[in-house]
Amino acid sequence: MVKNKRNQRSQSLINLLVTLLVIAVFNALGSVYYQRFDLTSEKRYTLSETSLKLAQSLEETLYFRLYLEGDMSAKFKQLKSELRDMAYEFREASGRKIEIEVVDPFEGQEVKDITGILEDFAGRGIEPVRDIDSENPDETRIKYLLPGAEMNYAGKTAAVNFFEYDVAKSPEANIQAAIDNMEYEFANGLRQCVRKKRPVIAVSDGHGEMIGAEVQSFAAELSKFYSVSALNLSTTDLANFKPSPEQLTAAGGNMDSLFWQNLERIQRRLSLSDLLMIIKPANDFSPSDLYLIDQYVMNGGRVLMLLDALNIEIDSFQSNSSNFAFDRNLENLSENLFRYGVKLENTLLMDQNCNQIPVPVSGRMEMMDFFYFPLFVQPSTPHVINKNVGAIWAQFPSSLEAKPREGLQVTPLLSSSPYYKVIQAPAEIDLETSRMQAQDPKYRSTMQQNGVKSAGLLLEGQFESPYKYQKHYGNLPFKEKGQSAMIVLADGDLMRNPVSGRGRVYPTGYDRFSQITFANKKFLLNCIDYLVDDKGLIEIRAKERRMRLLDPQKARTEKEYWKWFNLLAPLFTILVLGVLNHFWRLKRYTR
Repeated sequence: MVKNKRNQRSQSLINLLVTLLVIAVFNALGSVYYQRFDLTSEKRYTLSETSLKLAQSLEETLYFRLYLEGDMSAKFKQLKSELRDMAYEFREASGRKIEIEVVDPFEGQEVKDITGILEDFAGRGIEPVRDIDSENPDETRIKYLLPGAEMNYAGKTAAVNFFEYDVAKSPEANIQAAIDNMEYEFANGLRQCVRKKRPVIAVSDGHGEMIGAEVQSFAAELSKFYSVSALNLSTTDLANFKPSPEQLTAAGGNMDSLFWQNLERIQRRLSLSDLLMIIKPANDFSPSDLYLIDQYVMNGGRVLMLLDALNIEIDSFQSNSSNFAFDRNLENLSENLFRYGVKLENTLLMDQNCNQIPVPVSGRMEMMDFFYFPLFVQPSTPHVINKNVGAIWAQFPSSLEAKPREGLQVTPLLSSSPYYKVIQAPAEIDLETSRMQAQDPKYRSTMQQNGVKSAGLLLEGQFESPYKYQKHYGNLPFKEKGQSAMIVLADGDLMRNPVSGRGRVYPTGYDRFSQITFANKKFLLNCIDYLVDDKGLIEIRAKERRMRLLDPQKARTEKEYWKWFNLLAPLFTILVLGVLNHFWRLKRYTR
């Protein structure tokens, strides 16, 4: 009997030692190998193929410094935890070529120095946000955080922002959006670091295009990923052409000779660009200007056009409550687009799904639905460009009509709701009339249509030159057909950013009245990435994600219950298991 007890004790000791050994081995392996299992149905935590390729392309160590650290609310702690896990995923994919550091930039700093620190980080491209912690009903704490990071690689530094505040969303939804978007932001930062040669974007100038302070915000964002420069496409503007003394001598004062030299100069520069952007031209293009663009397209060049068919600006209503929308007379450009397969209509597109503007009513300002400011949302069958992007704000857009061409695929990118109306130019717009229409159910009922209207189209496939039977310009070989892609958007203000009287530049798509930042920037970046063949990054952003947010009201009312449940339930479970184990041992070893 004594021998049996000794054998039982020896066996128990062996079992214990084996268990401890297994635990030690697993802990040792866990300290060496990082592995996380993605059990979500949409595989939201699995890195995409593009992210893996970017991580694997690292040739030396990349230093990732995250500044989201210190005292913060629970929602930002969740974001920090997710960011840290995502950083480790990228580190493993890179073969451990990413060094991760989490830093509290405010640690040990005086309160008086906080403003200077925030300004310094903002200058480096990392935007601060306010963290309002109201979880304690007796106290609301407000603190500034820096939910961003810096990546240092091969002498390059890329600033990455992981949080973008949208006042239209709840705090929980903003955090969830940041978590959903962090792989894209991380991959975008890597792209800035590892890309050896940045694609070249030429921005059309010479026809009254909007390329000044009104697009400064988008230009700054675009310059992170592309080499951007203005190119005067006006072949007839010889004042912009500064010929050398040798060229002047060769021309002998012959203006025709200078014209051909200027045209060839523009053609050479344009051929070196990966994308041509035309942003809200006020004047029409000459046939020779359009010939250069046409041959650029025939040779595979990509084009993004943001066009206003009518001349009407919201600023003009500051002095007059009633204004007319007139045709801009972009006849040559419209004719070329028609040959490609797009009709730019001289219309204004009104939509009940719209933004609001303030109007004076009885001595005070009231917000009203302004049908001329449509909000374009994701269609039922989205393209990768507009998938999961959000509402896109347009200002006095026109409409587009697709004209099918053989070999050319046309995809709508911006479409109205079924509750729209189209009015022909010239059109009078009166704020008081617009306010009455917005409040009149009968007028709203007249806006219900069968189908939707397009304000943005993607054309890709084989283009045919409209100059096939027309005059040719330049000495380069003429191409009648070519494979390319083009996006035409019937609103030049999609890229506009507000500018204050003191020169402050607001974000692209920001509405100062509602203080909402719409998804214009994301949409336009997707357009450009798609045209320049960076489709992989768009696919990261377009991943299907299911929102699994807690009910904030329920979480607040049941907070105490779940706090005590989480504290006592494990203790109770251990106690029950201990009692059961005790009686099981008594029954087994007592004879």
